[in-house]
Amino acid sequence: MSSDSHEQTIVTKVPIELLFTDFIEEEHKAEIPNYTEAWYEVHTRYANLPIIRLSPHLQLYRYFMNQGGDPKLYLDWHSSIFTTRDMKVPISDSDLLEQRRLQYDTMASLFGNNPDHFSKDPILVVYDKKGGYFHVKDGHHRAIFQYCSGVRRIPARMTVRDDEYWKNTAAVKQVTEVFSRHLRTLIYTPILNPYFMHLKSERDYAYPTRLDLIMEYLDSASVRGKRVVDIGCNIGFYARQFTRQGAIVTGYEPMAEHYELARQLNVLERVSFDLKEERFERSTLSETYGIGLLLTVFYHLMGDLPVREAFLRSLDKRVTGILFWESGAEPEKEKAILLNGTQFDSYEKLGETEGTGKKREFGVFMKSSYKSGSAI
Repeated sequence: MSSDSHEQTIVTKVPIELLFTDFIEEEHKAEIPNYTEAWYEVHTRYANLPIIRLSPHLQLYRYFMNQGGDPKLYLDWHSSIFTTRDMKVPISDSDLLEQRRLQYDTMASLFGNNPDHFSKDPILVVYDKKGGYFHVKDGHHRAIFQYCSGVRRIPARMTVRDDEYWKNTAAVKQVTEVFSRHLRTLIYTPILNPYFMHLKSERDYAYPTRLDLIMEYLDSASVRGKRVVDIGCNIGFYARQFTRQGAIVTGYEPMAEHYELARQLNVLERVSFDLKEERFERSTLSETYGIGLLLTVFYHLMGDLPVREAFLRSLDKRVTGILFWESGAEPEKEKAILLNGTQFDSYEKLGETEGTGKKREFGVFMKSSYKSGSAI
């Protein structure tokens, strides 16, 4: 532990899913030298986003790692920080790129010799009590380097108070009681709390996860205020992640065990979405959603024709923009049924995934209204 502004701090590992970029509130605008509204517009584009959606930095390190990235977005972002405030850019693009290359080489060498190196050089974070996540105050480059290197838990320095608030010890007992009552030993998706991070989840624990693919597709586009439905949300991992980003989320989970655990995890992780214990196709609600999540769900019911038809009618009526989808064992068959049975008229494959012993396909379906920019 150490002292920071007379408050004790601790270094601990934070799941990458809980790391968000920093955000300068309206009341602190005056603290920015040479402030302009144009600068603030650039800032807000990448502010208060999951760090895995910080596109300029991601592209820079993917370029250094020969993963197909392009540094231009990073260079343009850096330049805009100054030009939007009528200031001279203090370094040329070539010199900045060389500077960042040297920084990358140093980090790669240190990390390669000691995978726990960043515990000695942690990022600095502050817990956002309203959102249930951490803002990175210092160390965006270090965090992105680790993420691109496959690290899912990033060493971070925080106050002891923030650590205790994140742990939320008062809510842990209710979660463990659900585990005990259902004799549960496995989790399907990660639980983003220190007391449960020793549990290895069946899915979404190694890069690229399904969440990584979704976030990369969304890039820096804001989902704040957008309506999202997670069909068959299991224990709510994806629903909570979209809620953290300001989306208005509804999750459907008909299995009582999953529903009960999701409800308690909402309390534990301090993130709440509208959770419904019913089957999506049987719901009498009429709300529509710009974004839908249908991950390893449809293949369970597509063989039952009456259920399948009811599901497709509800899906087509209620999801108006894009649908993130993961297949079962027959992706081509699933895609054909979804495209032929709904008004989703295009599909883009985002990657191949593997889970619970099956090779799967991951992609996104779109309606023409979304492609014209009006759906979400």
